[in-house]
Amino acid sequence: METILAGRAGFEMLGNQYPPAENVRYESISIADVPCMWVRPEGAPVYEVVAYIHGGAFIYGSFKSHTALVSHIASALNRSILMIDYRLAPEHPFPAGLNDCIAVITHFFTDNPGITFGMVGDSAGGNLTIATQLGLKAAGGPMPHYSMVISPWADLECKNDSYTRNKLADTLLTREYLQWAAGLYAGNAGRADGLVSPVNADLRGLPPTLILCGTAEVLEDDSIHLHRRLLAAGVEAELILFEDEQHVWPFMDIHSKSSQKALADFAAFAHKHTL
Repeated sequence: METILAGRAGFEMLGNQYPPAENVRYESISIADVPCMWVRPEGAPVYEVVAYIHGGAFIYGSFKSHTALVSHIASALNRSILMIDYRLAPEHPFPAGLNDCIAVITHFFTDNPGITFGMVGDSAGGNLTIATQLGLKAAGGPMPHYSMVISPWADLECKNDSYTRNKLADTLLTREYLQWAAGLYAGNAGRADGLVSPVNADLRGLPPTLILCGTAEVLEDDSIHLHRRLLAAGVEAELILFEDEQHVWPFMDIHSKSSQKALADFAAFAHKHTL
């Protein structure tokens, strides 16, 4: 556990690699007993917002690690973003974090039916973005108008060919690390379960989805296979591959050309699916 706590502290330090976007306000709140934070660009509309689920292999990640990244996404979208600080494994394995995300969205958007929303997530948060929609759909809860995920970790069985194909190119992740983290998160659940690995779920009825991924990731096939499964389920889905980029590259450098393109892709997709 000491190793995980040290890892969390180090992961949070990554949130200091670049400053947050200008003219953005922050408000800490609690929704359904889950800590959340509003990230509000100046002049953002009140009738449409975005829910953000952060990455960190289900064991790391917080407001500290992701506020800078999310502030730039909020600024690019000109949308207020609701960040959800869901419970982490191994203290709280599946489905605790997923239940937190479902509870926040169900509570807030049921109480505010005049506000429409989209969803965004990175890495493990991309997994939870899709899984949360599956939970909302099953419960007849409020659904987003669109979702956008970057480098989603959608298959926790860790068996795709890109683990071998991109092993040398990926400088951030390894199969061994992800297998370890997957075990901590899945707990007693099977890793092939559709809510643990959304690539295996019945994806029919999900909203339009944009997937961004780097071609240097061991998780590249997670994005490719998720895209294929969404299309096969009749979901409007778009996959954009970024040549030679690493896992969630805007998290490391928001000002790079490819990161700025990712922000523009997010903005264009959100605008396309705004009522």
